[in-house]
Amino acid sequence: MAELELRHLRAVRAVAEAGSVSRAATLLGVSQPALTAQLKRIERILGGQLFERGPHGTKPTELGNFVLNRAEALLSDLQALVVSARERGSSGERSVLRVGSIPLTVLGAVLEQLHEQMPELDVQTWVEPSAPVLLKLLSTNRVDLALVERFDGIEPHHLVGLTVRTLVTEPIFVGLADGHPAIGEQGVDLADLADCEWVLPPPHENGVRMRLLAACEAAGFAPKVRHYTSEAVTGRALVKAGCVCMAAAAFRAGGGVSAHPLIGDPIQADLLFAMRANDELLNSADDLFRCAALAYLSVVDANPHFRRWWDAHPEAHADLDAALAEDGLPGLTPPEDR
Repeated sequence: MAELELRHLRAVRAVAEAGSVSRAATLLGVSQPALTAQLKRIERILGGQLFERGPHGTKPTELGNFVLNRAEALLSDLQALVVSARERGSSGERSVLRVGSIPLTVLGAVLEQLHEQMPELDVQTWVEPSAPVLLKLLSTNRVDLALVERFDGIEPHHLVGLTVRTLVTEPIFVGLADGHPAIGEQGVDLADLADCEWVLPPPHENGVRMRLLAACEAAGFAPKVRHYTSEAVTGRALVKAGCVCMAAAAFRAGGGVSAHPLIGDPIQADLLFAMRANDELLNSADDLFRCAALAYLSVVDANPHFRRWWDAHPEAHADLDAALAEDGLPGLTPPEDR
């Protein structure tokens, strides 16, 4: 009888995280037919179907979830063993810092701060639209720290072996063409977008999709999602043509498109700063977090709507403020003193 191997568990986990066999194959560096054949062999070994295909991608079956929960612990223990062994066997200092991030307006500022504050590091980046995939890159030692939004459907197994801090809780704004009739002095009423066409990232890349749907339902409508893209230039062109999209609060207006707050802040997301819990780089975790905090603070003024929101919601960036206050760093003047 064939035996289950660690590579089989990694393949099952990759499919679950990626949401499709084709995307998992790309991540694993194998062909889709090869991964499909491997999954069939694994299912024969385990005696049942692990995944089922639906309208929103590939989802684990009940058996698949059972296997994933047990596999995560095994793989986490193995990774901890590898990292610990490398720490014991390494005699040189670490000089490369691999930063993983979802697409973020603030990423460029993060790199600037790292170069300025920690010039001894050779910083490399890996931008990945899918937060679950990015966390997997972190847990498997392919990036050293990750900046991700807390995504819909996050489960404990996504964070096994990781240490996570909240950098900020940020509102999700909407991107609209300049002069759009829904734009008001206080922001945009979500209900006023009921008749608009939406452009969104593909479902497997959209970590706050369910929050958007819930907010629209509460506002009395279902969004008319007509376009899917994660490419910024294409998305901007569609918005300029009359569509609406979710937008980062720090989005800088230009090209006939701007980002505006939703009245009542119905959609918010935590921006997480994650590292491996047993990584030697944790010795520099506070310094790295402060670099990210300084970077985020530097982009708040990119959008005047965001600056007003930021000043009105100090609770959303309390951890960021605390990290900077420890060193007496600038930029923390209370709103009433500005």
